[in-house]
Amino acid sequence: MAPHPQAGGAAALRTLANGVRLLAVPMPHVQSVSVGVFLRVGSRDETPATNGIGHVLEHMAFKGTATRSVQAINLDAERLGADVNAFTGKDATGYFMTGLGRHAGQLLRMTADIVLNSTFPAHELQRELQVIRQEAIEYDEDPQDSADDLLDRAIWGDAPMGMPVIGTLANIEGFSRDDLLRHVQSHYVADKTVVAAAGNFDVAAWMALAAELFGAMPTAHDPSATRPPAPAAYVGQAVVRRFTQVSQVFLNIAYPVAPARPDAMSQQRWRLVAAVAANLFGGGMSSPLVDTVREKLGLAYTAEATIDKGDVWANFVVHAVTTPDKLDALVAATGELLRAQAAAVDPVHLERAKNQLAVARVRAAERTYATMEQAVEELQASGSVLSLADALATVDDIGADEVRAMFQRMLAHAPALAITGKGASARSARQLAARLSGSGPGRTRSAAP
Repeated sequence: MAPHPQAGGAAALRTLANGVRLLAVPMPHVQSVSVGVFLRVGSRDETPATNGIGHVLEHMAFKGTATRSVQAINLDAERLGADVNAFTGKDATGYFMTGLGRHAGQLLRMTADIVLNSTFPAHELQRELQVIRQEAIEYDEDPQDSADDLLDRAIWGDAPMGMPVIGTLANIEGFSRDDLLRHVQSHYVADKTVVAAAGNFDVAAWMALAAELFGAMPTAHDPSATRPPAPAAYVGQAVVRRFTQVSQVFLNIAYPVAPARPDAMSQQRWRLVAAVAANLFGGGMSSPLVDTVREKLGLAYTAEATIDKGDVWANFVVHAVTTPDKLDALVAATGELLRAQAAAVDPVHLERAKNQLAVARVRAAERTYATMEQAVEELQASGSVLSLADALATVDDIGADEVRAMFQRMLAHAPALAITGKGASARSARQLAARLSGSGPGRTRSAAP
């Protein structure tokens, strides 16, 4: 298959009259393509009574359309050798396929059919709700998965952002087809939709087809529903849950990250600064976190720092797994290391962290889905897409003062702390939060076992 002649790297963006945005990223050096439809709707848009409906809807979208059965949906994609998947998150839902570049149009038609024409058959719904119920139980009984969900509550409290994406068992068992249809009518609208592709494909032909397929997608009935969302208020509390059947403790610590002032730097730049900060602190065996708690102190086998982010939010997260007798020392060491970065950034570790991020961006740019996902994420966050060359130049330009200031702003907040596993208790969490913040006992909540 000969590659298409268009130049690579520069994203093409077009907005249809109804508000749907079409995003294409040519990658002539590959032979595949990823195609996706991404909607700016997730568990953030739910209430306690509807929590989990977006995840149910994502499952049900594959259970039949106006012209295809669930069997046809699966077979049509697999006949082309395509991978098909979907996700539901805090602020986004995505449906996507990856296959050969010459099949970009067919992949787009099939993905559009799933998003625009799903019928949510009642008999399929009852069966799928039982599957999702099993999925929810599996998550609930896993201490590491529970630690992730508890961290959301520790960060955002009882706000919708603090609710689990998968929802509650009571909600899952009670959703009806009418509930799904109402959710689609409210949120699967043109104003919240990005249709994207990345890979080796005919961009002009793909854009024309996308405009044909999504040009009639309805807009929101309530204009306020499509306004840019405000970030959820950061709470920063400690949440614990005991799991007596395990021998370890799963620890998540989070701080919010943001620029010093909204206009101080671009969305892309401060997110890259945050990524450098995470790499510097806990990215790799030589990072201060891993070198200290694993190599020098023997407190944990698993320890890392990452940035968890969405359209208008981002959090610096430290994750570690240890045993109850080492938890106190682990948290104390982590707090000391965080404060050390706020005081001074080692130039050698800054170089390492920047190079790690540069390599990660380059490697992502060699994979079609990662490229598409990155482009959509940047478009939703800032309204534009950063080219690989610009991203690498920005990373290279990040200085120690920016990274140190990021740590200082983070540590000005009380930590969000989620602990699951053996020996977890509200009292110990309160003490650990105080060790991290250097202040008195913080707010602590205990989750029901």
